[in-house]
Amino acid sequence: MSEKLDNNEMKTLGRFDLLNRLYFVTVVTYQREEMLLTNVQLFRDCWKQNHPIAWVILPDHFHAIVTIDNQSISDFMHNFKITYSRRYRDAYRKGRIWQNRFWDHIIRDQDDFNRHVDYIHFNPVRHKLVTDPFEYEHSSLTEYYKAGYYERDWGVMEPINIEGNFGE
Repeated sequence: MSEKLDNNEMKTLGRFDLLNRLYFVTVVTYQREEMLLTNVQLFRDCWKQNHPIAWVILPDHFHAIVTIDNQSISDFMHNFKITYSRRYRDAYRKGRIWQNRFWDHIIRDQDDFNRHVDYIHFNPVRHKLVTDPFEYEHSSLTEYYKAGYYERDWGVMEPINIEGNFGE
């Protein structure tokens, strides 16, 4: 039997921090406000030198695979969220931007990496934003296609079924 944690207990949940590892993250906007596509370049600029290895930006959340070098995943995501929030508020409006927490998963091996990259790239289809994942411009799918990791009909001819928990 599982018990629901209250907010104070959730604040004390620990994370595993492993340096020089890949992390899959999911971050959701406050009250799922659809705002992330307002300025995609602003979003990309906030990654500084740690641009994600794979990513997708949807209206109210994003998924990314990032490399953590010399800081905790919590510090890494805090820095991104603060940078983005400040710049977004300066350009558009005041108010809260992000939900308090984020989902993270340490990538364990090549199969795990492939599954998460596929999930990222198929996510706009899952959310019914497009029927062809290649039609969605706010993801790294085109980069992976150009590098030879995908065929052009991937995710179009047959639906992609990816099992697991991805933080949505």
